[in-house]
Amino acid sequence: MNWETVENDTYYKGRQLESKARCDADPEKWIEFAGLKTQKGSYTLGVHGYLNAGCLYESQGEKKQALEAYKKGLEAAIKARNRDLAVIMTYRMAQIHENMENWDAAIMSYENLGAFCEEQAAHFQAADAYEHAAEMMARAGRDVSGYIRPIELWERNIRHWETHGHDHDAVWSRNHIELYKQLFGITK
Repeated sequence: MNWETVENDTYYKGRQLESKARCDADPEKWIEFAGLKTQKGSYTLGVHGYLNAGCLYESQGEKKQALEAYKKGLEAAIKARNRDLAVIMTYRMAQIHENMENWDAAIMSYENLGAFCEEQAAHFQAADAYEHAAEMMARAGRDVSGYIRPIELWERNIRHWETHGHDHDAVWSRNHIELYKQLFGITK
């Protein structure tokens, strides 16, 4: 294939960058590809590129660069209003922070994801993100007994499912609140 024959077309420029990034397993080429795709509004492909770059950086032990790639991927996912991609990028970042015992950064990552999901009325995903934050707080040795943010979102989840006639999902969320309280020592 002679990429030069189509070098003036941005789509094929992206395809060429992607091909080189795949063949070379080069995180910098993935970053370049992701930047081009994100700039053009192809956020899912941008996230794909940033995720690949981050994974390659991680495999090379370059945690700082991996975090930066995941952060850019998260920004693209948020621009796309795509919660699922935001979850993936956040969980990758938070895992690195956790492994480095950078508890504040891990907590903030999860809480920011919780707020993003909350804005979109994705109560389950928001509650789950806030529960991950609670886990990081506990791992850091902090008192979590007053951290009720997940409970508030599980309660919203209950109301959502009751409104939509899915009582079994509402019951599950109600039971889950009690388990959360038990696990984290919540007395409220």
